[in-house]
Amino acid sequence: MDAAELEWVAWTTPITTALGAALAGSDFSGRTVACRQHILADTICIFTPLVEAGARIRLAACNPDSTDERTVAHLASIGVEVRARAGMSADELDESLAWLVSEPADALCDMGGDLIVAAAAAGHGPTGALEATTTGLHRLEGLEIPFLVLDWNGIALKDLIHNRHHVGVETWPAFTAITGLALYGREVVVVGFGPVGQGVAARARDLGAVVTVVDLDPVRLVQARHEGCRVAEMAAALGSASVVVTATGFDGVLGEQELSKVADGAILLNVGHSDREIDVDWLDRHPSTPIRRHLERYELDGRRVFLLNRGSLVNLTAGLGIGAPQLFDPFAAVMLLGLDAILSGQTADLPNGVQRYPHPLEARVARALAAGSG
Repeated sequence: MDAAELEWVAWTTPITTALGAALAGSDFSGRTVACRQHILADTICIFTPLVEAGARIRLAACNPDSTDERTVAHLASIGVEVRARAGMSADELDESLAWLVSEPADALCDMGGDLIVAAAAAGHGPTGALEATTTGLHRLEGLEIPFLVLDWNGIALKDLIHNRHHVGVETWPAFTAITGLALYGREVVVVGFGPVGQGVAARARDLGAVVTVVDLDPVRLVQARHEGCRVAEMAAALGSASVVVTATGFDGVLGEQELSKVADGAILLNVGHSDREIDVDWLDRHPSTPIRRHLERYELDGRRVFLLNRGSLVNLTAGLGIGAPQLFDPFAAVMLLGLDAILSGQTADLPNGVQRYPHPLEARVARALAAGSG
């Protein structure tokens, strides 16, 4: 990236850039931060000030299809140790995780829980960690983690803003960029009606889709009806859907049983963190044809089914030119403040295990956002 583009990234992430400018004067010499996350342009404003403060950054991708290779190249050029590329295989992802936990770190930054679980299993004792996803929290549930984990997935700012609005805003432009299709008149099934599913469904309705919601929680089904969506059992919904979106945070939501009921010509996509909410391994046992970038057709017993982005988060599909770093700016700031708090000892009094992200830090970001800084 040249100087002008880096200036643009900074301009579109004003909250994180301002906080980073102050943090860069800290002394984190001799401290190591290990991160496993999506690697997009907005990560530059997180890691640059940490490097300037003297921290050693080791970075790996958490997802095979949400890595911007130009960002990787830039981060490597400023001294970040990085193992990531677009389209990594499952084995490469596993190898990069093993590399990341081959050494202890003072702070961890995770998206999906795998780094935290692996670090605990390796006997590492970081001062603290951050976890950003529902999927990661599911993986940590019931485990005895011998160090502090700050849950920032559950903070109101992320739940009400990013999960509820931003994912939906980015999902459907990605859908159109990949497929060349509009939503008008299409029957869209949203599986999972948490904040992410709610935002995806609302935006689909805005764009002319007929939306049906599938969820195990009857309260959410009532909510879906009040928001103008139809509700149905999974089997009935899949039989007539032209587009199916998973948004649950759990693996295997669309497994063999469900995929066997999907209508001919259906398009499948996922916006949950796990890249296995749709059972891609089962699909790969069937004849497939690449149609265009990020779009594959599968032949399932006489039916054609289309899969977007290999089942990975479609709203973070790399290389489409639709990303909006500004939308993630407050949450990059949340990550940066969380790492600063861990490294500077602000969280020393908190107990081990999963704890709520400190409200004063969230409020600091929210005040900047409310003031129009992002």
